[in-house]
Amino acid sequence: MLKILSTMMEWLRPGGIVVIYFFAQYLGTDAISEFHILGPIVVILMSGTVAFESLILGVAGSEKIGYTPNRAYQVQSGLNNLATAVAALLVFVLDWGLYADATVVTVMLLFFSFSAVNHTVTAIREHNMKTVNLMRPIMALLLLGLLLPPMISALMQ
Repeated sequence: MLKILSTMMEWLRPGGIVVIYFFAQYLGTDAISEFHILGPIVVILMSGTVAFESLILGVAGSEKIGYTPNRAYQVQSGLNNLATAVAALLVFVLDWGLYADATVVTVMLLFFSFSAVNHTVTAIREHNMKTVNLMRPIMALLLLGLLLPPMISALMQ
């Protein structure tokens, strides 16, 4: 059951991002309001599901990527992602403004960019050619491409 949930996370993330992007375009009245919807909610989705995977699914998540399970590290990493997701939720609900939106998005993008480098190094050094491991750098690039242009547009307004 945990393996199924872990696999579902891989589909929930891109599917959720498509829905969030649609609502940001539909409900947003300008670049700032669109980014306020898109940015923090994508952070909640991405960091929240990574936290869930690390804290609840544990071994199933590690095996899917091709990593050796390390619960202490997974819990620590999961709590960091949970903190990022909760911060994004606070930024969104309390409407802390554009710079807070940009900050939580930047933190998440930095984490996933650094993580992409780690996955790439793992693929090269340890020959970890599992599909999920190889997709991490590609997904990080897609996230950068999806979030940086609206963030820059909002900040330029």
